[in-house]
This record gives sequence, structure tokens and C-alpha cells, in this order.
Amino acid sequence: MKPPKLLIDADYFVYRAAAAAELELEYAADLTLIVGDFTEGRRIVKQEWRNLRERFDTDDFLLCFTDTKNFRKDIDPDYKGSRKDKRKPAGYKKLKEWCMSTWDSVMKPGLEADDVLGILATKGDINNFVLISPDKDLLQIPCRIYNLKDEFTQDPVTAKLKLWEQCLTGDSTDGYKGAKNVGPKKAEQILEKVKDGNYWKVIVETYEKAGQTEEDALRNLRLARILQATDWDMDKQVPILITPNEILTRSSDKVNA
Repeated sequence: MKPPKLLIDADYFVYRAAAAAELELEYAADLTLIVGDFTEGRRIVKQEWRNLRERFDTDDFLLCFTDTKNFRKDIDPDYKGSRKDKRKPAGYKKLKEWCMSTWDSVMKPGLEADDVLGILATKGDINNFVLISPDKDLLQIPCRIYNLKDEFTQDPVTAKLKLWEQCLTGDSTDGYKGAKNVGPKKAEQILEKVKDGNYWKVIVETYEKAGQTEEDALRNLRLARILQATDWDMDKQVPILITPNEILTRSSDKVNA
């Protein structure tokens, strides 16, 4: 069998490498300068790619990166608001630019690396690949995944349930709340009661019982959903935001010709 193509969440690896390559230089008791060791950062990144290539016995890999702009901030200006004052490791930008100029890489306007991975994994033009990322959001993508601990194939039903669950619970890491007083366990109980496949109806009812609205539920669905091929306008290079009428009809997430 032909070796697989590796679709890599490069943001994660480059961030980790830059953080590991930071140096604190103390000039005085009250003066510390933080710098990035670019040579060390490059060494770490090269080793990361080498480890992955050896694990999967392949030299075919693609690095996926996050753009400086984020379309989700147009949906909710507070998206990832808790991170706005958190600096990236010293040297991160330079290391990212070096990676993009050295290896095959892709970054799409307004998208996070997760979305780029989701689109590539569901386009249908790559038959043998592994999606590599520790990010739990990518469990929405039905494909072969390596999360740096386990390797498995996410089935379509479980993948869709992960989206509905996150729509109900929100994501504190990304700075948006779900239905009030609904955590993962309660979300699972709510979704288990759906027998006709109409999860959206139950989600809206849950939000309304909590004193929220369908608009709140839709906003969170759009924030939570990792884009797939059906959610991306290739010509205009912009996301296609899902609407209530499309939620069920597009649930197959198959690519139109």
C-alpha cells in the first residue's frame, strides 16, 4: 500500500518548538530579556517532522497553519478573547515563516489550521491520509486521526455527535459558553434521547429552556463547527456559514462536484 499523506496541525508543533526554544537572559535583578533561539527552534521542528515521517513511513506531508485573521471573530467578537493579551513564544512568527518557505504548507484566509485540515480531509481528492493533531475539535472530522497518543479512525456518526455536543457545552478555552448549566455529561444525556436524527430541534429546545434563543444556539454551532469542504467557497475563498435549513440537508458532509 502507498504510504499515507500526513495532514499536520503545524500551529501546534511550531508553537511548542518556539516555546521550548525560548531563552531568559537576566541582565539585572529587575531586568530579564526573553529571546527566541531560532537555531534550536528549527532543530526541534525538524525532529518533530522526522518522528512523524518515521512513524508512518512516509515523506509525503503537508503543514497547515492559522491565518492572522479569524472569521469566527465576525460571528462573535469575544471569540478567544481570553487569549488576546497572551503573547506567542518569542520567535514563533519567524519559525512559522521558515516552515512555510521550507516545506509544503497551506494557510487559507480567515481560517484556523483546524478548518484547513477539516476542508482538506473532506474534499475527497486525497484517499490515503492521516490527520495529525492533539486538538479535540478535530474529532468532528470522520477520518483517520493521530492525536499524538492514539491512532484511530473517527466514524461519521461519532464525528457529528462531537459537533452537537460542543454546540451544547460551548468551549471555555475558545471563550464561548453553550446552553446554561449544560456540561459534557448532560449534553450526552440530551443527545442520547434523539431517535429521529433531528438533533437541532433538541438543541434549540435546550437553549430555550435555559432562557436563551435559537440565535444563541446557531451562533455557537457556527463557532464550534470545524469547517469541511461543503463549508468553503473555493472561488471566493470565504466560509459558507451553515444555516438552520441546511443543518440536516448538509449533514452528510459530502462534497458537491
